[in-house]
Amino acid sequence: MVDARKVKDMAAKKANQFIGAAAGKVPPHQHCRICHQPIPVSADPRVCKETACIEKNQQDEKNQRTVRIAMFVFFGLFAVPYVLALAARVMG
Repeated sequence: MVDARKVKDMAAKKANQFIGAAAGKVPPHQHCRICHQPIPVSADPRVCKETACIEKNQQDEKNQRTVRIAMFVFFGLFAVPYVLALAARVMG
């Protein structure tokens, strides 16, 4: 008959060995959003120090802001008439 406690203990021991070995090999790090090179965890924004990556990240952030503003404008173009129609219906 198989001893369940012995199997669990052996599995836990193997798991702890694997986690300990893997944790010591690779220091904590992040990757650059543009070129995916390892960078320090404390890097903010998450890009390396290369000029091309910095410029590309700045352009991406600018594009995201533009798209976000456009979404709010187009949402307003459709929402305002709808709200006004509802208000006119309630008032009248």
